[in-house]
Amino acid sequence: MSKFEPTRRDVVKGAAAGVVVAAASSFDPAKQALAASNVVTGYGVTTSQLKDWSIMTASIGLEMQWTGTNADIGTYMRDVISNDLGETHDIFIFDGGTEDILGPKGHYAVLQEDHPELTLWDRTSDDWKRTDLLKDAAGVQYGVPVIGNGDSFGYFPDKLGASADGMDEISFEMLYESEVTRGRCATDQSWLLSGSEMAHYCKHHGRVEIEDATDCTGAEMRQVVDIAIEWKKAGQFRTLHTAFEEQVQLLANREVDIINCWEPATKNANLELGADIVKYAFTVEGYYKWGHGAYMHVKAKDRGNVDNIHKMLNYYMSGEYRAYQAEQRGYAGPNMDLGIEYATANGWSEDQIANLAWTEKKVNKKFEKPFFGKPAAIHAAEMEEEWQRFLNV
Repeated sequence: MSKFEPTRRDVVKGAAAGVVVAAASSFDPAKQALAASNVVTGYGVTTSQLKDWSIMTASIGLEMQWTGTNADIGTYMRDVISNDLGETHDIFIFDGGTEDILGPKGHYAVLQEDHPELTLWDRTSDDWKRTDLLKDAAGVQYGVPVIGNGDSFGYFPDKLGASADGMDEISFEMLYESEVTRGRCATDQSWLLSGSEMAHYCKHHGRVEIEDATDCTGAEMRQVVDIAIEWKKAGQFRTLHTAFEEQVQLLANREVDIINCWEPATKNANLELGADIVKYAFTVEGYYKWGHGAYMHVKAKDRGNVDNIHKMLNYYMSGEYRAYQAEQRGYAGPNMDLGIEYATANGWSEDQIANLAWTEKKVNKKFEKPFFGKPAAIHAAEMEEEWQRFLNV
């Protein structure tokens, strides 16, 4: 965990970059301190956003001022700690696991489960709300569930010789060491995603003896990286990507045939290429498990806007958010039945409603395979150190 501790160098680098600081400075803390403000400020992953927040404003009267970041947990943790974003932001959304550190360290507030604005908490399934991705090691509940999925990769079925309906189970072999796709593959630059998936692949096929693929010891990760370096030297990867926009571009431009990516990247690429051209894989080996939690910062409790912040937390469990999130991003989440009810009551098309039902069915199908994921791994520093060897080849 020491890798996430702020240092003077981290602060200086953050100030030099200016991106998050500049975004945060656009908010006036004094204004945010006004009681009963209908503005809620948020910071976190881009994929948790609605593409149009005015939908929410029309239904519950709140306005969201959102600052987005990518999926790099190190960047996120340093921004929250070093740049003290709790001074200007109420709600934080990131992959589950950050609460293990940011909760006990006094950044995330313990969730007030009986708050009157948290009306959907009791009816939300324990499978979503009581997951270890929202609680710390001591079982303290910090977050509400937002979205979740099992990540794999996007691909063009015709390039892989797979069924056009996307129902085939595709092995990660096609991404890592297949002559069919060599030179036409892309994977994420971070150890958190690519490194964990590579480790699980090696474990699944008996290439390396690993106890926990998402929390490899240095010796275990060294063996995985040695194998990954051979893949890289063989020319398997056309590029390593770092951002969601790159994922979409690589697919939409047909620069790759297969790519480790987030599922919304395939949906966005298909908006340019045509319906169902790119598929998101059901896999042989399993999926990288993740779930986004929404957390209130402890400093927000002193700004007189706690009721509206809880109303916002509740919205993430609502049918309206569930319907639009699944429609726009392809992700499931808690209370999927409310999403279908919302779409039906608001006159969505039969195709849209069927897509919501498919989203729920899709996630259930993925649960038949192993799920693995641990953003705040104990051996994170060792894994990242070994991963640097892969990046430096």
